[in-house]
Amino acid sequence: MKSIRANLVRWTASVLALGLVIVVAITYALMRAQLDSLFDEELKQVAFAVHLREDWIEAGRVRIARPGFFVSVRAYDKGGNVYFETALPTLPADLPQSFSEGLSRADTEEGPWRVYTHVTGEGIVQVGQPVATRDELARGLLLRVWIPMLLLVPLLAVSVAWALKRGLAPLEQTSRRVRNRDASRLDPLPSGDVPQELLPLITQINALLGRLESSLDSQRRFLADAAHELRSPVAALALQVQLARSAQSEEARGTALQELESGIERARRLVQQLLDFARLEPGVRSEPFASVDLARLAREAVGAASARAEELGIDLGAEAKGTTTVAGSESDLRSLIENLVDNALRYSPREGAVTVSVERRDGTVELSVVDAGPGIPPAERERVFERFHRVAGDTTRGSGLGLAIVKAIVERHRANIELADANPGANPPGLAARIRFPATQLGKHLLNGVRNTPRVLPRPTT
Repeated sequence: MKSIRANLVRWTASVLALGLVIVVAITYALMRAQLDSLFDEELKQVAFAVHLREDWIEAGRVRIARPGFFVSVRAYDKGGNVYFETALPTLPADLPQSFSEGLSRADTEEGPWRVYTHVTGEGIVQVGQPVATRDELARGLLLRVWIPMLLLVPLLAVSVAWALKRGLAPLEQTSRRVRNRDASRLDPLPSGDVPQELLPLITQINALLGRLESSLDSQRRFLADAAHELRSPVAALALQVQLARSAQSEEARGTALQELESGIERARRLVQQLLDFARLEPGVRSEPFASVDLARLAREAVGAASARAEELGIDLGAEAKGTTTVAGSESDLRSLIENLVDNALRYSPREGAVTVSVERRDGTVELSVVDAGPGIPPAERERVFERFHRVAGDTTRGSGLGLAIVKAIVERHRANIELADANPGANPPGLAARIRFPATQLGKHLLNGVRNTPRVLPRPTT
C-alpha cells in the first residue's frame, strides 16, 4: 500500500541528497578555483622574490635542499644554463624550460604541473608546483565540509517526517470521519477547521454525500411507491381468483377468468414499467449508443399495438416512411414509443385516431404521437412527468409511470419533449407529444446510404 508520508519523506531525502551532491560539486569547483588563484599568486611572488647574482652564475649549477617547501624553483640563463634549483622538491627532468613571462601548464611523466616563468635581465626564474598537490589539498578541505553535511541529511529527513506527520494530521482526521460514516450518516463533513489545501476535497466529498443521500432517498421513495402501486393490482387479482372459485355458472366463471386475465396483464405491465424505470435511474449502466432507425421502431410499435387499437375501436397509424436515424439505445427508444402509444390509446375515445409520425425538421428528428383524448391542462404538463402522478379526476386505469419513463429516456438521449393540444380550441383538444432528437453525423452518414423500401402500416379499420 502506498503511503503519501513515506513517498514525501523518500522524495525529500532524495532531493536533499541530490542537492547535497550538487552543493559539494559546486563547492569543490569554487574551492579548487580559489586554490588555483592563491597558488598561482604564490608562484608569481616566489619567482619575483628570487634575485640572481653574479656569484651564483660563477658558482655554476647548485642544488639547494628545501624540505617541506611547496614549490620548486629553477634559475637559468637565456642559453639554458642552470644557475641553481631546489633539490626537494625538484622540478621534473622532462619539464621544458620556458623563455616567456607568465603562467603555463605542462604535462610531465610525474603528472601535470603549474609553472610560472619570470624573465629578468640577469636570467630566468621558473617556479612550479604539481597539480596533484592542489587536488589533494582541495579534497582534504572538502572532506571537512562534507562530513557535517552528510550528518545533516538524516537529521533533515527525521525533521521532515515529523513535520509531515503534523502537516498530514488534518488529512488523517478527515479520513477517520469518512471511515466512520455509513448509509445512515450522510450529513456533510465539517469544513470550518480544515486547511485551505484540503477544503476542495472536503467540498467534493460533501457534494458526493449529498448526491448519495438524494439517490438513496429516491430509491426509498421508489420502493415505497412501487409497493403502494403493486398492492392494488395484487389485491384485485386475489379478489378475482376468489370470484372465479365461487362462480356458480360457467358464464360467471368465464367473466371472472376474463377479469383475472386483464388484471394479470395490468400487473405485468406495471411490473415491466417499474423495471424500465429502475433501469433508467442515474448511475445504472446502459447499452452504448448506436445508429437507430426511429422510423422503423415507430412502424413496429404501431404494428404491435394494432390489434389492441382495433379492439378499442381506435384508428392507429404511422406516418414514418423510409429510414430516419438517430443516435441512441434501440431498447430505450422502443420503450419510449410504446409508452407514448399506450398512453394515447388509454385516453383516446372510441372511433378516435392516434397517429405516430417521424420526420426531419429544421436539422432535428421529430417524433410525435397525437391522440384525440381529453389532453392535459397546461398547469399539469410538467407534473405528469413525475412518477405515479395522476391528473386530478383522472379515472383511467394506469400506473402513472409511462410519461415518467418517457421523460427519463428523453433526458438520457439529450432530446426535448413538448406536450401541447393536438387541436387547440376543440373539445376534446387531444394531446400532441413531440420529441426532438439532435441530428448526428452518424445519422446523416447512414441516411445517405441504402434506404429501406418505404413501408407504412395501414390504419386498422374500425
